[in-house]
Amino acid sequence: PPTRPSWARPSRAAQSLCRCSPVRMGEISAATANDYRAGAGSSVTAHPHPAPNHDEECAVGNELPPMNGRVLILGAGWVGSRLASALSASGSLVTVTNRPGLTSRPKEAYFAPVPLSDPPVSRLEFDLSRPETWTNLPPPESLAGAVLTFQAGIEDASAFYDAYLCRVPKVLAYSSTAVYRVDTPGQPVDEKTPLKQTARVGLDAMLLRRGATVLTISGIFGEPRGARGVCTCLAAYASSGGALNGQKAVNMVHVDDIIAATAHVLVTPSISGTRLNVGGDYFRLHELMCHCRYPQAAAAAAAPDTDLSSKIVSSSSLLAAVLPPGFEFIPPLEKPAQTAARLAKSAARAQRRGAAVAGG
Repeated sequence: PPTRPSWARPSRAAQSLCRCSPVRMGEISAATANDYRAGAGSSVTAHPHPAPNHDEECAVGNELPPMNGRVLILGAGWVGSRLASALSASGSLVTVTNRPGLTSRPKEAYFAPVPLSDPPVSRLEFDLSRPETWTNLPPPESLAGAVLTFQAGIEDASAFYDAYLCRVPKVLAYSSTAVYRVDTPGQPVDEKTPLKQTARVGLDAMLLRRGATVLTISGIFGEPRGARGVCTCLAAYASSGGALNGQKAVNMVHVDDIIAATAHVLVTPSISGTRLNVGGDYFRLHELMCHCRYPQAAAAAAAPDTDLSSKIVSSSSLLAAVLPPGFEFIPPLEKPAQTAARLAKSAARAQRRGAAVAGG
C-alpha cells in the first residue's frame, strides 16, 4: 500500500491494542484527531491570524455566525430540523420545507426530527418532483442562502436549480463521503480523491457546476444517550450483520459540527462551486467496540483491515478556509465528563442568548 502522509498516521497510542478503558479511548481519539489534522496539506488559504487560547476556542467553535437574511432549509429531517432549530435559536430567520403530508407521518427515533414551532420557524410544503409546489417558496432574491439536505434526482434538481436556486445568493448541498473511491483499506481521503460513478456523484457534479457548495459528510452521530449515540449506532450496525473488522477506519461527525460548518459556509464568500469534507474525527472500529464495552474488541483489533469502505477523511480545507481558528470537532469517543462539560457550556451559551434577546 502507498505510504500515508503525516496527517493520516495514527499516533503511537492509537497503534497499541485497546485495553477497554473509556478514559484511554477518549485519549486515543483526541490523539489521532490531532495527528491527522496537524499537517494536512491544502490548497485553500488558512486563516491569517493565530488560534486563541483553549477557552476562546470553545466559545468561538460553538457560536454560530449571524446570517445576512432568511435561510431556506429544503428538508426538515434529522439534520435539517436541528439546523433550523440552532439557526433560529441564534437569532436567524429560518424557513423549512416538508413534502406534502409528511409532517403527519411518525418516524422511528433514528430518523425523527426535532419539533419546530411556527413561528419562529416557518414551514412550507414543497416537493422537488412537483413544480407546482415550488411557488410556495419565498422569493429567491429575499434569501441569504438555501440548504439542500437530501439527495434528489438529477433531472428534478437541475430544473429546480435553473428555475429557483440560481437566484439564491448562496446555495449549499449535503453529500456523503461514500462518494470517494477507496482502492486500499484505510487510505487517506481528501477533496482530490477520485470519485465513484454513482447517481449522487452526478448530482454533486451538477450542483458544483452551477456554483453550489457541497459539504461531503461522514457518518453522523449525536449525544451518547440519544438514538444516534455512537454505541447505539454500533449496536444497529452489528445487529444488521455489519462485519466487526477491528482495524477498519471509521469517520464520524457530530450533528452540531455539521450545523457549525453549514452556518459558516453560508457567510463565507468565495467558496462557491467547491466541495468541502466534513469528516469529523476518525478512529478504529475496535476502539469504538472498547468504548462501548464489547468483549470482542481485543480479538477484533488483531484482524487486518480488508474493508474498502475503510478510509481516513481529511477536513483540512474546511478547517483552513471556513471554520474559526481553533475549531475542534466533537470527538465521537468522548469521555462522560467531557460530554457533561460541553453540554453545560452549551446550556450556558443558550441562556446568555435568551437573556440578550429578552433584553432587546
